[in-house]
Amino acid sequence: MSLKSRKLKVNKDKTLSKIQYGKLDIMWFFQWLKVCVDLEGQSIEFNKTKSKGGSYGVAKGTIKRKIKINGWKFIDLNEIKSAKHHLKMSNKELFNYLNRMFNKYIHLFGDYTIRYIKSSKDIIQDDNYFVVQIPKSKNRVEIDIELEKLKQVHKITKSEKTRTIVFHRPIKHKEMKRLYDVWLYKNKEFEWQGKLTMLNNGQIARRVGYNLTNGGFRQVQLAYVSAKNLLVNMSNEIFPKNTL
Repeated sequence: MSLKSRKLKVNKDKTLSKIQYGKLDIMWFFQWLKVCVDLEGQSIEFNKTKSKGGSYGVAKGTIKRKIKINGWKFIDLNEIKSAKHHLKMSNKELFNYLNRMFNKYIHLFGDYTIRYIKSSKDIIQDDNYFVVQIPKSKNRVEIDIELEKLKQVHKITKSEKTRTIVFHRPIKHKEMKRLYDVWLYKNKEFEWQGKLTMLNNGQIARRVGYNLTNGGFRQVQLAYVSAKNLLVNMSNEIFPKNTL
């Protein structure tokens, strides 16, 4: 999404919107949310580190973290659950799902904007808004002065939250793709030398572009841990964060 398209926009219903994230950013959000929803109720297994009972950095035993989604209440998670499982989706089916989610929920990723209220039924109950009535006779200077005075009198402080869904950090598209690819390769069969099989880390490294002579095997292991961390954080309404 270009900078120009992120400026204030008048929608077809005459509401205002100001989207700060790109379409691909939002699609990556829904791609990982789909994985998280599909995994809900299941446990993700992590090898123990030295500090958790391993020795010399080698795992001894595992730690299991159960996926239970806490948050994302503005999104219909049942609708996402009803879509075909992410491990069974074709590329076309995945794109159609992501495009549908983007079009339906894009407003959640936009900055809060001033709303025009035709009648009381149009008022939304949201702590990020306060409601006033402005006489049509007022000019811009008078409006600014009186609004500021009302905010002082009623102790209306500036909200730190600027939109419904706020990303933990900027999306790195190359990172998201590699983590997702590693996740898929570790969890479903792929064709290798003419037959379907679960790929080992060396084969996965070749598929995702890691250099085997420069730590590619280990990079796959680390990417898989990062993907699992990302899913645990996603279940707790944090995205994208690939450390615990």
